[in-house]
Amino acid sequence: MKTVILYKLNLHIILLIAIVLVSCSQGKRLMKDGAALENGGLRQEAYTKYEAAYYDYNYALGMVGMKRISQSILDSKFANAQMMCMSENFDAALTAFEDAIAYKNQMVHLELNAPLNAYENYSQCKQNYIDKLYAEAEQLVLTEQYTKAQNHISRILSIDRNNQKAEYLDILCNVLPNYNAGKKAMELGLWREGYVHFDEVCKSDAGFKDAITLRAECLKRGAFAVAYKLKDNKSTANTVEEALATAIKSNLLKSQNPFLELLERDDLDIVIREQQISLSPEFDSENSNSLGQLKLAKYILSGEIVYFKSELLPTTSMTCDCGSKLGIYSDKVDCYEVRQKRTLNVSYKYQLIDAVSGKLYLSDVVSFETEDNSLKYEYEIKKKFSITSPTLTKDHDVNLSGLKNTTPDILLTEQDLLLKMYAEISYKVAKAMEKFSP
Repeated sequence: MKTVILYKLNLHIILLIAIVLVSCSQGKRLMKDGAALENGGLRQEAYTKYEAAYYDYNYALGMVGMKRISQSILDSKFANAQMMCMSENFDAALTAFEDAIAYKNQMVHLELNAPLNAYENYSQCKQNYIDKLYAEAEQLVLTEQYTKAQNHISRILSIDRNNQKAEYLDILCNVLPNYNAGKKAMELGLWREGYVHFDEVCKSDAGFKDAITLRAECLKRGAFAVAYKLKDNKSTANTVEEALATAIKSNLLKSQNPFLELLERDDLDIVIREQQISLSPEFDSENSNSLGQLKLAKYILSGEIVYFKSELLPTTSMTCDCGSKLGIYSDKVDCYEVRQKRTLNVSYKYQLIDAVSGKLYLSDVVSFETEDNSLKYEYEIKKKFSITSPTLTKDHDVNLSGLKNTTPDILLTEQDLLLKMYAEISYKVAKAMEKFSP
């Protein structure tokens, strides 16, 4: 029995030794193949052999081979990236540096070492590229090639998102076109266009050169004063005309046209008299102070309500289904649908003329039409003959427990419709004036 056990034990030992010898043999063969491939310059193929020797046959020298090959590949990647950078092939160089760093991170288990100054070289390469791009972008800005300059700036910011010099150059690419266009508009006397361009400059950089001063100059030179007068229509109530005039003035004061200045001239005769004074030989820069620093209206905006009709139509009543409308189910009850309508139709004509020459610049008719409807439901219990009633009639007995509580549509007042009219007409007039450019 002991002999059998010893025999089996020896057999297992022999098999184990055989397996070890075979593993060593396989590992050595893979290492030999890897060395041959490595000497032939086939590093990736050699790496695969060393990897198999280490992981498949637990051959420690395989790990040594893997590290040697990977370190060689890493050194080559960094060296190649540096050569590209020295040749100013910056885009390819930065990609190569990033690939080398990614490779090192991928092989972290091999504890590879980056070449001396590798990361410093990478940083310097980026800086050299940024300097080159910035110099080119700056020259493009000077030659007014703003789109090309912004392409360079975008590349700089993709490398260094906090590059303040590039950010300011980007602002210049937005500012300078408007600044130059504003200067050109001023040369041509196009004050409104100049103002718009300089305003855009100020939005981007309020401290840029003399943009604020030039914007103010455009506003001053392009400003025009308007006197407004609503003509009297005898067929329209004065209160309506005055309310509309107030609404129009209010919207004109809120106008988005910075050049428009509304003068308080309720009497058209005053405007005409002022123009006559300004054209007289006695009116000059010295005695203008004695005339109260007269601010003349360059344009007169006149308006008139040419048609006005406010109407409250008679109430109409028609029978309806008691069950569906009021929840009353009885043939002893009559139900009615009661309606009424209020309408307001207005036409307003306005004109903008030169206060001196009388030249017509704007003329239009604004129409306003609206209506409102009221609706309510009523019921009436029919009468029946009764000898006990003084009138010989009395109401039928009807079950009203299911009566619906309907909310009537209340008719808007005339004043409600007038307020809507004031708002709409004054808005349209103000919009037309907002677009006006002398």
